[in-house]
Amino acid sequence: MFSFLLPGALFADNFVSVFMERCAEDERPLSNINIGRTMLDKMAANTDDEELKNTFKELNSIRMINSDNVEDSKYYFKKANELIKESFYDYDEAVSVSEMGSKISVWVKRQGEERQDLILIALDNDGKLSIITVSGKIDFNSISKLSGSLRNGQQFP
Repeated sequence: MFSFLLPGALFADNFVSVFMERCAEDERPLSNINIGRTMLDKMAANTDDEELKNTFKELNSIRMINSDNVEDSKYYFKKANELIKESFYDYDEAVSVSEMGSKISVWVKRQGEERQDLILIALDNDGKLSIITVSGKIDFNSISKLSGSLRNGQQFP
């Protein structure tokens, strides 16, 4: 029965939960941020940028894991990619980039026209890890703009 229920539970917004349960170690601390539907609605209401407003309205969740420790980040980058291949096999690798000390892989699963799940795993050239999952109706150009806003510390009350 467990093997019957497991595939239905493995969506991108759940990747963070599975990763934290299976891979996180107390001696290798991680930051974990979860933005749910209620906060996305508030963020949409508090931005003047129409493109971002529409993006927030179309998403169901954004979840992020970060590590600033270089050795821990490399360890977790490897673990995250192993977890995708092992348990999230119904995702397709959309993009894989390795240049100038940074590595990025983006995995996507389509759930019909109205929903996609995206998992981004990145190790930047400073050795910082970012794992971001996005669930909802995804416009990749808008997600790129949103990612830049979150990285630059734009405040959304």
